Amino acid sequence: MASVRDVIGFEVFRNLRRKTFWFAAIAPPILILVIFGITNVSSQSANNAAQQQSNDLTKNSRIAILDKTGVINVAALSKEHIATETSKQAGIAAVQNGSLTAFIYYPKDVTTAGIQVYGQDQGINNATPYNGLATALLINSAKIRAVAAVHNPQVVQILESAPSVTATTYKNGQQTNDEADLIVPGVFLIAFLALVVLQAYLMITSTTEEKENRTAEILLTSIKSQTLITGKILSLFILGVVQLLIIIVPLLIAYVIFRQHVSLPGGITLSQIPIDAKSAIFAVLFFAFGVVLFTGYLVGFGSLFPSAQEAGRYLGISIIAAFLPIYAIGFIIDNTHSLVVNIFTYFPLTAPTTILIRNAIGTISMGQALISLVVVIIFAVLAILFAMKAFRYSAMEYGRRVSIKELFR
Repeated sequence: MASVRDVIGFEVFRNLRRKTFWFAAIAPPILILVIFGITNVSSQSANNAAQQQSNDLTKNSRIAILDKTGVINVAALSKEHIATETSKQAGIAAVQNGSLTAFIYYPKDVTTAGIQVYGQDQGINNATPYNGLATALLINSAKIRAVAAVHNPQVVQILESAPSVTATTYKNGQQTNDEADLIVPGVFLIAFLALVVLQAYLMITSTTEEKENRTAEILLTSIKSQTLITGKILSLFILGVVQLLIIIVPLLIAYVIFRQHVSLPGGITLSQIPIDAKSAIFAVLFFAFGVVLFTGYLVGFGSLFPSAQEAGRYLGISIIAAFLPIYAIGFIIDNTHSLVVNIFTYFPLTAPTTILIRNAIGTISMGQALISLVVVIIFAVLAILFAMKAFRYSAMEYGRRVSIKELFR
């Protein structure tokens, strides 16, 4: 009789030889890196283009203003190659006949009437620089006058942008860093959700291939259903970890290479990430048993169907269950003791994600975590037993779906 190790070896190497497995594993990190690269290059290009356009604007354009506010230092405008007009009508007429590229009018009650810009139509891309120039001229002049009036440049800086705030927090007499504390348990949360998404279809169709090829009865003559299902579930877990490593390793390499352009929250470096033993242990346990729970449930559920296509139609149920706490993450953070959050915490299909969230933000007690862990472990075992019974019962049912009622009658 074949052993669990034989099944694991066969399933792992069979999937590793498939091009679809590697495509599904490699495509996400490549897509992430490509999007990051395009975004970074586009952002730099746009900034450089905007800066160049702003620098060339006053040099290559014929611009005039009329300031009724008295805020702008008209005498200093010659350095910016900006002229002045005697009246609003004259400025508009100069733009209409082409002698001016743009005319900016500042009415006396500019705060309510707003700035008025009249310019040659040079395309939508050139509309914004004139507007920006009009605003910048007024604001910079106002800043200069404010500094001159109060003799303190910090007044303008404070009005322009609020000072940054550095908060230092303590817990049990020790300094903490909330953003850094999120990283380790947060990684397991992301890994769990990513594995559910990447492996869900493989999980639910892991036994349908044998049924479609009419080899299920041959397998059951040489191997026990318990051994086969246990081997499949463990092999799926191993394949999931392989996929996660394929995603994580390139991203870590990219971070090392581009760390000057990428920063972790709060300017944290990899060496500064704290590892809380209790939080890390719970993260590992809920990740592992959560994956086993979903794998057993999906393998068993998929065994009831005669084909992969039919089984795949019900795939969304498991993904919704795994991601439901994410949609309610704001409520979970703000209402940790509410009935809904407690249901999410102890309901088997939502417990892994909910606990991983609460573990990351530090709102789960030891007792709650242990009770939820026991629930997840019990239902993970029940899911495996369900998968074994479902495969054993429906292995010979090639043309129809076996109902849950038939399975347990």
